Amino acid sequence: MSVATETPEIPARTPPSSGALRNGRWSGYLHILAARMKELRREPEVVFWVFVFPLLLALGLGIAFRNKPADTTSVVIVAGPRAQDVLNMLQSASEKSSFRAHIEDRAQALQGFRLGKYDLAIEPDDHG
Repeated sequence: MSVATETPEIPARTPPSSGALRNGRWSGYLHILAARMKELRREPEVVFWVFVFPLLLALGLGIAFRNKPADTTSVVIVAGPRAQDVLNMLQSASEKSSFRAHIEDRAQALQGFRLGKYDLAIEPDDHG
């Protein structure tokens, strides 16, 4: 008497569905992102420091350092034999709009320079 045994049927493998989350390249990033979003929901003050504060800082610095015309440098030239030559040289410079030059006698020029009326005092010599 022999007993025949049947082999059990092996179920066919089904391919994983496309909607299932696999452990692929981006899964670690997605887990970290999900954790950060949960932390963000728990601590609402983080929203201010991460999103609102940088915008306010950029706005404040943008107002503080907005474009404005270049400052002009006030120059006094001590009156003398070559004073007109120095004045002509300053006025013929490529950046002549950045200089405001005047010719005055020595006492007034040094007094104005001492008081801060002028940024630079030039006293030309006889040698050029």
